Amino acid sequence: MNKIVDYCPPAGGVAQAPIPLRTEQGAQLSENFARAQQLGQIGWWRLDTRRNVLTWSDENYRIFGKRPGEPQTYQTFLETVHPEDRDLVHERWSAALRGANYDIEHRILAGGEVKWVREKAILEFDPDGALLGGFGITQDITERKAVEHALKWNVRRNELLTKTAARLLEASDVQGVVDELCSEVMSFLECDVFFNFLAEEGGQRLRLNACAGISEAAAAEIEWLDFGVAVCGCVARDRERIIVRDISCHEDERTTLIRSYGIEAYCCHPLTSQGRLIGTLSFGAKSRPSFTAEEVEVMQAVSNLVSMAMARLKMEQVLRDADRRKDVFLATLAHELRNPLAPIRSGLEILRIRGGYGPGAQRIGDIMARQVDHIVRLVDDLMEVSRIRSGKITLRLERVDLTAVVRQAVEASQQLLDANGVTVTVAESGEPLFVEGDRVRLAQVVGNLLNNAVKYTEAGGRVDIAALRSGDWATVSVSDTGVGIPKDMLPRVFDLFAQVDRSLGRAQGGLGIGLALVRNLVALHGGDVEAQSEGPGRGSRFVVRLPLAQQAAPESASASGAPATEPRARRVLVIDDNADAAVSMSMLLETMGLDTRVAGDGARGVEMFEEFGPELVFLDLGMPGMDGFETARRLRATPHGQAATIVALTGWGGEDTRARTREAGFDLHLTKPASLEDVGKVLSFGRAC
Repeated sequence: MNKIVDYCPPAGGVAQAPIPLRTEQGAQLSENFARAQQLGQIGWWRLDTRRNVLTWSDENYRIFGKRPGEPQTYQTFLETVHPEDRDLVHERWSAALRGANYDIEHRILAGGEVKWVREKAILEFDPDGALLGGFGITQDITERKAVEHALKWNVRRNELLTKTAARLLEASDVQGVVDELCSEVMSFLECDVFFNFLAEEGGQRLRLNACAGISEAAAAEIEWLDFGVAVCGCVARDRERIIVRDISCHEDERTTLIRSYGIEAYCCHPLTSQGRLIGTLSFGAKSRPSFTAEEVEVMQAVSNLVSMAMARLKMEQVLRDADRRKDVFLATLAHELRNPLAPIRSGLEILRIRGGYGPGAQRIGDIMARQVDHIVRLVDDLMEVSRIRSGKITLRLERVDLTAVVRQAVEASQQLLDANGVTVTVAESGEPLFVEGDRVRLAQVVGNLLNNAVKYTEAGGRVDIAALRSGDWATVSVSDTGVGIPKDMLPRVFDLFAQVDRSLGRAQGGLGIGLALVRNLVALHGGDVEAQSEGPGRGSRFVVRLPLAQQAAPESASASGAPATEPRARRVLVIDDNADAAVSMSMLLETMGLDTRVAGDGARGVEMFEEFGPELVFLDLGMPGMDGFETARRLRATPHGQAATIVALTGWGGEDTRARTREAGFDLHLTKPASLEDVGKVLSFGRAC
């Protein structure tokens, strides 16, 4: 600490200024010095430690709220220091007397209010070096501290609200997050309790969702609160905020409940969204009589955030419910469409196997077969989009040569191309294009693009397909000479149910699902797809890009290329409550040289199974009475049940249904209408052989 020597304070401890040369000039200087202290809110003081006499300037008396001239000592000074700071100040001054620096900020109690001061001091010594005491200054920094506190408080408030908003935005269960968040808000606002009530749907009651600061027994007593009862009930009824202060000093029927908890200050906000009441959120303090306007503002902001988050979750739940109902509707629609298609397809196959459709009817039969296939594709696309959107698609990844997939897709679509008079050309890179993908799904992507090109291309037009390498990517492009795509349609062409204006060409209809399915399947493979067109009448081009596999490997043999084998099963039982579907399937199997029986319900099917002893069973699922799942379990429980092959033949084709059929003991799952190829594969499969 700095030292001053050669100073000797006058007796009595009253500071004396040097004698001026001219009295008027000295008076002016003294007045200017006093004004400077007042403007700067800085006073001076001198402590004579030998006699314990503390001398203050007039400004120092003002800062400390004391009457000018009132005698002061070190002890009277300490008595003005805030009790929480008193020990620190005494410790620092004692250290200063031993030579440490004395520069400290602390609180004082001045005239009934709390002030902040900054004090700095130096020691004074006599000519012989003996300690006389200290001389220092006191600066009133209350305003500065208030500004600093406000800035820090605002920073903390903004951090709290930002954190609250982020967590509520990410939360999937706001009700569960409210408890934790409101506890943080309570800590920030120095509150003791909070209550969050939710409004009963269509009722006039509130249900306690979360709270803190009261016992579990007390919380159980207010699990339900009627509108108009207590502060929260009144807020819910009137949908207006209520702020209450000095609760113990006033008799108000509304505050009886919170008064019983010892709450003195209380603020309750309604939680609303678009005019609809969601609930209430309130905070209370026991140790102070009121909240500041800034604190109420924070409570309001938190309430607004909670309201928005709860409204968002409510809307998401509504959308999920609607999506679930849509999925149920689509599954039911697919089932109902597949059931009548089954006997139609079986009938067409029977006619074809038995020698054709008769004179002049071959073309009609081919048209009918194509249209059945078209309807089946539409139904399958509907279900595929639903599965992808709900995350129920699982890719069976393997190393696949994309060039082979393109050839397979072209071969599968050749009949459609020929029927529509469209020529197709295929350009290949001359080398395998290996990707990590699902062979079936990739063939579906190329097939959908081909079908789309044919649908919008006039007879005599052309479709060009190219499978090429582009750096580390494999690309498949499908170009056509069809109706083209308007520029404003290009960004939306992959949207679900989006379609090019049919007035622009010969569109064959459809649901606008195929391209949406393409985009989703390509994305699942880590690739992308782009649509290009110069406009109406200029054709279109779709380009799929997929990442190449790290190392090429020889193409594995495809099961689809295996030679056909003789049917293993000879005796077949068909169990289906749809008589047309059961009879037509039985007739189709008989044309293939098999011995068949038909049962119209599950109970009769079990009886016939034991009598007939079939090696293969085609079993419908959605039968009245004993459904297909229970029937399968009972078939397995019979003496010959473990040896038979049981196939689910149903209009229900979802992943959930397939999982249930596996659990029930089915060996295979076919969706109606099953193609002749599918039936042939089933006949080659069997437990009995």
